[in-house]
Formats: sequence, structure tokens, C-alpha cells
Amino acid sequence: MPLFASSVRAMSAAAVILSFVAAGPEQTADAAGLAFDFGRAIECRDVTTPEFSERYPDERVIESTIRLSVYLTSGAMSDVETIRVEIGDVDRRLKVYDFSPSTRLESEFADDIETVKTTESSHSFEASLGGEVPCIGGTAANVTPSISGGKGGKEVVTEKQKRVAPKQAVIASGTTNEEHGVFFVLRPSPTTSLEGVHELKVQFIVPVTWRGDAVRVAVQAAGNQKVLWMSQPKVLAQKSTAVALYMEGDFAARRAAERLVRQ
Repeated sequence: MPLFASSVRAMSAAAVILSFVAAGPEQTADAAGLAFDFGRAIECRDVTTPEFSERYPDERVIESTIRLSVYLTSGAMSDVETIRVEIGDVDRRLKVYDFSPSTRLESEFADDIETVKTTESSHSFEASLGGEVPCIGGTAANVTPSISGGKGGKEVVTEKQKRVAPKQAVIASGTTNEEHGVFFVLRPSPTTSLEGVHELKVQFIVPVTWRGDAVRVAVQAAGNQKVLWMSQPKVLAQKSTAVALYMEGDFAARRAAERLVRQ
């Protein structure tokens, strides 16, 4: 059977769909537009460990790397909230072994949040004593001696609280389709940008004689669009296409993959 023959049927069903979603009648000049780019014939390398080979002698682990380029064609990048990427086996023959990047959390704060509360208090008192003192000759002297005393002091109490800074997922990833696919959700952060190149790695378990196969890659950008005085969620761009995989160093498999994606 020719290489990739079993994938041709599935590939034709997942024929290349490349569309930049046009906004409806309510589109404004501020609507963000994005474009996506990635290779459609991907070379895979063997990353099987000796432990895996010893346990599963009829299988091996291959790794594919997709370099997704995202660039802005119109509008503002701040309107883009998420980019979702799904990579799935076309005919469920490849099982996911591992993937990268994994879910990552980031905070807009450099360190944990520390709160300091200082309380001051002071104490004092006064007293006075007055009366009449009898004198010789029957007269009385009005004496008003005063006794006063004071006790002053200041008490300072300082309380410190440290809280973990809130974090949000700038990358969320996991498996789909009963571990025959993976997803990546990319979000902007103070230290990262959605525009640029994102390297996505997926490792699949394949037969030891594996030479090539196909997966489907779907990318979708979502965000907000201003309509009149309101902001509405909107799919800003999307791309879905089949991608051929071939084994590193197998030139016949490479040519077959290149012919397949040209169909």
C-alpha cells in the first residue's frame, strides 16, 4: 500500500480551509484582523527512551513541532483575547504521549502582595487637690494646692500580611478526542504577546515501523468588537487545514507528504 494511502480519504474530508472571517454588516474600522501561518509538511524526530522501548518493543515515540506565526493585519492587538489551536489525528491512529507548552500561570505582579497595618495608641492622666487650711488668729487661708501627675507613652502595633498574587492562565493545554489530539489556548500577558511565533510540540505513540501520517490543525482567534457603544464577542480569524507528518531522514516519506498537501 502506498505511503499515506489510508490518510487520503480523511485528508480529502479535511480539505484545506483557509479563511479570514469577514465581519458582518456591523464591522467597524477598529475590528482586529489576524493571519496565521505554519508548515503543512512536518518532519518528526524519534524521541523514544530506552525505558519505553524495553516496555513497548513494537512502538516508538515521535515528536512533531509546529511553528505557528500570528500577525496583525488590521485593527488593534488589544482586541484579541485568545488564540485556540487544536491538533488532532485525522483517523485516530496516533495517540498523544506528551505535549508542550503545558498550562502556565502568570501574574501582573512581580512578587506576592504584602499589606502592612500600623496602629498607634498613647496613655496619660492628671489629678488636682484643693481645700482650706486654718491659720492662727481664727482666720483661714484658702489654699488650693494642685497635684498633677502624668503618665505618657505610645504603643505601636504593626501587622504584616502576605498574600499570593492572583494568577491567570496565559497558556492552557490538554488532550482531546480520547487522547488522539491536543489543544492550546494562548492569552496575552504583561510578559508575552500573541503576535509572533509560537512553537507547539506534540509527541505521538506510533508503530515502530511508522513512516508518516496526517493530522488536522485548526486555529481560531477570538476577541471583542465594538458595535455602536457595546463590545461584543467575535471570532476574528480562523484557519483549518490538514498537515502531513513524516519521519526524519526518510526522503521517500517526505516526498509523499509534500505531494499529499498539494492535493
